[in-house]
Amino acid sequence: MGDKRRVLLVAYNAAGHDSLALGYIKAYALKDSAVARKTDIEILNFSNEQNDVRQALYYITDFKPHLVGFSCYCWSMGKILELARSLKQIMPEVPLVAGGPEVGPIAEQYLREHLCLDVVVHDEGEAVFADLLKFYLAKRGRLASIAGISFRDGDTIIRNEMRSPIQDLGEIPSPYLTGALIPRDGVTYVQSFRGCPFRCGFCYEAGRHKGLRFFPYERVQAEIELIMDTPEIRTFHFVDSVFNLNATHLGKIADLLESANRYHTRLRTIEVFTETMDEHAVQSLVRAGVQSVETGPQTAIVETQKRIGRYFDPQKFTNGVRLMQEAGISVWCDLIVGLPGDNFFRCATSVAFVMNLEPAHIVMSILHVLPGTPLFNEASRFGLAFDPAPPHYVVANDTFPFEQIYEAVLFSASVSKEYNLALS
Repeated sequence: MGDKRRVLLVAYNAAGHDSLALGYIKAYALKDSAVARKTDIEILNFSNEQNDVRQALYYITDFKPHLVGFSCYCWSMGKILELARSLKQIMPEVPLVAGGPEVGPIAEQYLREHLCLDVVVHDEGEAVFADLLKFYLAKRGRLASIAGISFRDGDTIIRNEMRSPIQDLGEIPSPYLTGALIPRDGVTYVQSFRGCPFRCGFCYEAGRHKGLRFFPYERVQAEIELIMDTPEIRTFHFVDSVFNLNATHLGKIADLLESANRYHTRLRTIEVFTETMDEHAVQSLVRAGVQSVETGPQTAIVETQKRIGRYFDPQKFTNGVRLMQEAGISVWCDLIVGLPGDNFFRCATSVAFVMNLEPAHIVMSILHVLPGTPLFNEASRFGLAFDPAPPHYVVANDTFPFEQIYEAVLFSASVSKEYNLALS
């Protein structure tokens, strides 16, 4: 590494996953020739379920970084804060930068409550982090002039202006084509666009309103060809918010995947909007090599869906699931306990609805009231009480008291566990 300045990007992920977000951050930073020449950027992915924070602390201190960036989500924030506190005690001179959907919407709160953090990124991090590297490592510019961050200046917390999102996603180099990330079986991710056409009240994307922005098809094609040209990669993921965004886009992506698939590589667990699934769309999924999909309904109660800003048609949803199942695609169905508008009996109705569809797997979760989402921002309108600490579990809402939520969690967890075990 010689005299290069050392930068670590750290994420705690669900078991068997790596961070695509940090791959984007690294690839974007290194497109600056001066940064690439003078900086060594490494990514550390840890398992949220297994890795001891002290193990991560050992790796980081052994690397002797000049700057550390953390990718922050509700499920990983506890370990990240524990790690950041210890790291700040051991290496107080090293700036600690936090970014991601957990911290960005409430940046000043995190800086007030956690003195170990120096900077919090508001939203998309590629351009922001590149500017932070130039400030901290090359001593160029001022923190006060970097749009898209909040930071601590002595005892004062300063919030800079928001930064506009990158409209031309072609400006972000591919992590895989540049070598920032190495494709590996099961933990390789492709993204063809950013944003989401829907405004679901519990989802972070609903609070961002940045519109749909697309990566160039030529770049997506090059990534697909690189991945599918590696025989060892049997499965990988598309992480678009909605894989079947529309017929034209789905057809283009299916064409790219079908033409590049030399080794019968499969796509695992893509997200789909089931109500728009017809025979043509399902055939596009088959051509794309889709092995499994994950979909709603989150709740089967139409009134609840409307209240949280979702569209749901039980018959169209059922038809879409059936079409995918008949095509040999494994369908996983998601349900959320604790949504405003639901109650114990409505939750039980949703479980029965999903079980009647005979999905390959039922995924039950309790509502997380995430920073930046409509439910978080308008909690009083829904009578929402929730844990202010991550992962922000719901406590109660105006239709679903705590006692019923607790009973519904126990009921749903036991039923889905028995259902999933019976199919395993």
